Amino acid sequence: MRYIVSVDIGTTTIRACLYDDKCQLVDISSDTVRIEVSGDREVRVEIDPDVLFNQFLRVVSSVLKRCKKTDKVSLALCTQRNSFVCWNKTNNATLTKIICWSDGRARRACAQWNESLTMKILHTFGAIMYFLTHHPRFMAARMLKFLSAMVSHRVMVTIEQSVAMKELLKSGQLGFGCLETWLLLKLTDGNVHVAEVSNYSTSGMFDPFINDYNRKILRVIGFPLAILPPLVDTASEQPIAFIAHRLFSRKIPIHVVIADQQSALYGTGGWRPGDIKISLGTGTFVDLNTGSAVHASMNGLYPLVGWRLKNVPVFVAEGNDHDTAVVLKWAQSIGLFTDVSQTSACASAVQNSNGVLFVPAFGGLQTPINDDTACCGFLGIRPDTTKAHMVRAILESIAFRVYQILETMQAEVEVSVKPRIRICGGVAANDFVCETIATLTGIPIQRMKDGSYVASRGAALLAGLMQGMWNEEELETMIQVERCFTPCEESSDSLRQSYQLWLKAVKRCSKFYDP
Repeated sequence: MRYIVSVDIGTTTIRACLYDDKCQLVDISSDTVRIEVSGDREVRVEIDPDVLFNQFLRVVSSVLKRCKKTDKVSLALCTQRNSFVCWNKTNNATLTKIICWSDGRARRACAQWNESLTMKILHTFGAIMYFLTHHPRFMAARMLKFLSAMVSHRVMVTIEQSVAMKELLKSGQLGFGCLETWLLLKLTDGNVHVAEVSNYSTSGMFDPFINDYNRKILRVIGFPLAILPPLVDTASEQPIAFIAHRLFSRKIPIHVVIADQQSALYGTGGWRPGDIKISLGTGTFVDLNTGSAVHASMNGLYPLVGWRLKNVPVFVAEGNDHDTAVVLKWAQSIGLFTDVSQTSACASAVQNSNGVLFVPAFGGLQTPINDDTACCGFLGIRPDTTKAHMVRAILESIAFRVYQILETMQAEVEVSVKPRIRICGGVAANDFVCETIATLTGIPIQRMKDGSYVASRGAALLAGLMQGMWNEEELETMIQVERCFTPCEESSDSLRQSYQLWLKAVKRCSKFYDP
């Protein structure tokens, strides 16, 4: 028997899923990722690397109990993006904790660079060259903006604050890698130090137009190029690495390493240019397959590598919003409901939100607004406002943010086929949200079966393909759609009117914390 262990390390959960040779889910083991938050203005968000690695060993060991010693087992890995760690190359001892994508230590440095004369010159050069050539790479230069969620400036700030790390950098003994790079290093007893391209395409260090690191920009900002690990494909027929035998007492090859959102796109069957995946989890991520074309955006869509096979990348345009499940947890904490599973019925129990609007901006507003200083807020509350109205306004705001990103994609990206939109993630279990998105877009929304496991399934599908367990023709039959939500024409006009009012509310909340 052949099995694939697919490990998904997200922001809140680490999960090992065991799939058989038909890509049927056999077993699951999971644990909660323990996030450490400290600081005030420059909030630090970290994970203890030793704790996470022990969790990794436990969840994988748990599902391996279902496998016989004679069974062939491989591993696929999908990870949260833009979280990194540094170590001493002489003994591979970590020098930092895993510094998460939401960590804010580089916000000030990013702001200073974005306002610098160097960036103004780069933007001007990009604008002139784009006017002359209409090449999207110059559009990207015109719109380049450093964000604290990117890896580059967080690495530089971290090194600058450590005397020991600066000394190791000088001696060539400073190791660096994003989460998947470090895991490969640990799993191979230090023998494999590589960077997978879909993960690094989100880091602010990768140039999709040349399919390599953007060394020119990195030199300009002073990033230490010597610490960059070599880039490798997302998946290959030959293993990327073999796990050290001592860890699980068996030979386990790793055929796939991929970023979690891109893996979810693959897991929804988003292989055609024009296919769209919506993930509603801790945050919202909307990914559009753009095929061989790199999309440079005026409004904050990010050109990413979806996956790369045999050095040929498939590109993605991604828009995101930070506050999705976060908003629901907050609403529950203040007593708007006792169980999140009640919210769909609660919202449907009232005809509309009675004029109440909610702007979900605890972490600012991302694509296409890109305002870190926006505030979160309810607007339009009246004496007759009820909890149901407020719950409905919150759920509508999640759908509105998705629609806003989809509108941006429709305006900017030309696709030759009618988009196929599939949705996954924990919040996608909410029928009201899915129905609202379908009505706003006028396009059926297909909800995936086992929506919380789509990322791990995507990595497993790719791993099985690499090993010949199934072929490309069989892949489509393995995509599992639970339900299709069709647009409600009767309510589309009133819903779009509510959306226009919501846009006014967004303007009221924009730049609220602007100094």
